[in-house]
Amino acid sequence: MSGTYTPLPTDALTTPTSLERISLGRSASDEAAPAEDTVGVRKPNPGSDENLAKEIGLLSASSIIIGQVVGSGIYSTPASVALLCGTPLTALILWLISGIVSLGGALASAELGTMFPQNGGMIRYLAHAYPRPRALIATIMAYSVTFFCRPAAIAANVSIFAQYFFFAAGRRDYIEDRDYLLRGIGALTMTLLMVLNMISVRWSLRLLNAFAAIKMLTLLVVSFTGFLLLVGAVKRTSGTNWSRGFSGTKLDAQSFASAMTRLFWSWEGWSNVGYVVGEVKNVKRNLPLSLGLAMSTLAVLYILANIAYFSVIPLEDIDNGTLLAAQFMNKVFGKAVGQIILPICIGLSILGVVMSELFGGGRLMYTAGKTGFVPYGAVLGEIHPRFGTPIYALAIIWALSLVFLFAPPPGKAFDLLVDLVQEGMWYFYALTAFGVILLRRRLPHYPLRRFRSSLVLSFLFAALSFFLGVLQFYPPAEIPGKPKPELPYYLAPLLGVIFMALCVIPWYLRMWRYVNRTGHQLLSWIEDEEQEVLQNQS
Repeated sequence: MSGTYTPLPTDALTTPTSLERISLGRSASDEAAPAEDTVGVRKPNPGSDENLAKEIGLLSASSIIIGQVVGSGIYSTPASVALLCGTPLTALILWLISGIVSLGGALASAELGTMFPQNGGMIRYLAHAYPRPRALIATIMAYSVTFFCRPAAIAANVSIFAQYFFFAAGRRDYIEDRDYLLRGIGALTMTLLMVLNMISVRWSLRLLNAFAAIKMLTLLVVSFTGFLLLVGAVKRTSGTNWSRGFSGTKLDAQSFASAMTRLFWSWEGWSNVGYVVGEVKNVKRNLPLSLGLAMSTLAVLYILANIAYFSVIPLEDIDNGTLLAAQFMNKVFGKAVGQIILPICIGLSILGVVMSELFGGGRLMYTAGKTGFVPYGAVLGEIHPRFGTPIYALAIIWALSLVFLFAPPPGKAFDLLVDLVQEGMWYFYALTAFGVILLRRRLPHYPLRRFRSSLVLSFLFAALSFFLGVLQFYPPAEIPGKPKPELPYYLAPLLGVIFMALCVIPWYLRMWRYVNRTGHQLLSWIEDEEQEVLQNQS
């Protein structure tokens, strides 16, 4: 998730620290739950999102993906990856490998999305792939992502986007020691974006498309310059970046682990479209196409951006206290572009991430209620009759984001919160990709499987995702010119695992104690969705 938390100090645009690396089918809450879960809910047909209009076309689906993937990471991460690898050429190869593997994960998600074309993304996929014991894995994800990871990520991003605008305006004094001012601006901005999400799907998608256009235009400027440098149309800065080849490569275990963690987080975000797939037009065509086009296009632009950076800035001259893209822009286009236009574009890019997170986050909460994972599904799953949006689910995501925005004190506590956002996601990604393999065996002729991903890439992505989750407990490599983290490296992943373990408590209370006491089958929708499709085919 390259659009994640990237704080900006007073003296320069900086590299990211903490997150550099940052409908529905019939449920028991619809058919057999007590009064608080059923009042006011219309019973949808299994496997349909009949209350939500299909407003998302190919362009908007691609914008949702780009909106989540592209943030501030591509403007800073190449510096730390190259320094960790020892040579830009080695780093370029790792960018390519990580992009191909990430594309494998995205296409695995596309296969699952065509099989189960309702909102919910990985929550729904995990429920179908691992229905026993009582959808434990899907329930853990539902609680950890909807009530923690997503609102905390929104809070982390919205709290710092204003730094880039103050920097561009030359008001660095508004960045220093004004933490709560920045949070207040973030809260106001988030509220305005949330109101738009509540009252209009169409205008929300238009804004997402606009943010995506800004991101792509900024990337195109950098990447096209890289292409011109590559073909010799623009004179390169003399240096030894490419002539050194692989000489100086230092990919020991620590460096490799740290580099790969940063690389994969720069590609993360493609899963966001899965959370809104029930609103995508012509899913069997637009979902795989949007994922394939967005990720392939970004792969080309990311590679060209790296070529641009290191054709201009020698590895020895990288200033780890300055955003790499700012160094590049200063040298090629002048300081006005590097210190004014670029920061504004990055600030808007981060706002695009926030908008994408809010849009998808509301659908996540909507899914969690409609599928019975959390109580009061009637409220969470209610669609406003005029606006056609899940207003109560969006309101809860907004409220939780405000809590995460203002509750932690400045400094270490807030940085730790930001770190915690990412810790559990690697395991969910791994289980989702492996779920493709399991469902190929259990449902080999499932009629809605209109797209087949590569099982080799799915397995490779699953293995690497799990590996990256474990790597969080491995001591990270030191990056020259970058201060050591003040908190122990293992604290965030340890707390992340503990938090996921604690999610077993609401799973037990909801799926065992509540079900055994009331007799309501909260998870009957899983089999219902599959059987309805199979019976219709026969």
